[in-house]
Amino acid sequence: MSTSLFLRQLAKARPVVVSSTSMFQRAMATQTKAEAALAYDDKSLNRLERTESIYKLGKHRSNALELVNQVPPIEVEGDVAVCDGGGGALGHPLEYIKLGGRGGEPVQCIYCALRYVQKPH
Repeated sequence: MSTSLFLRQLAKARPVVVSSTSMFQRAMATQTKAEAALAYDDKSLNRLERTESIYKLGKHRSNALELVNQVPPIEVEGDVAVCDGGGGALGHPLEYIKLGGRGGEPVQCIYCALRYVQKPH
């Protein structure tokens, strides 16, 4: 069906009048189903059916942080680390990360989550 034909048929359609009580009852029933479907306590379940998902961390989740955490912290000699994502044009904007005064604790880049730590003197 072409777009113009669809729009003509839509213009000819008459609005349906529904009593407010039935609309309210339908809205309440839909609301309770939606509340049940949106219980996000377990991301491994499908969102609407709440059945077991084939995705371990949820459909739009990834294990990127697990993979980044497998990379050991990068040791830097100075007080400031500069991170560009390491991808050249595919990296991210430069971030200057202050490492001094952290007591040897690693600091993450806000873009790529790589960790940097100051070398012991």
